[in-house]
Amino acid sequence: MVIITLMKARFDGKCKSCGDDIRKGKEIAKNADDVWVHKHCVEELVDLP
Repeated sequence: MVIITLMKARFDGKCKSCGDDIRKGKEIAKNADDVWVHKHCVEELVDLP
């Protein structure tokens, strides 16, 4: 099971994955490297049986 942590950005910043701006209030998520990136920049992993 993969748990993705989501929250709204509290500050403006840069996405370490795509390099685009992250604006305050936009949804962000922690990636596999434990770094906050855009929600859509997180690679969702699916555990296969």
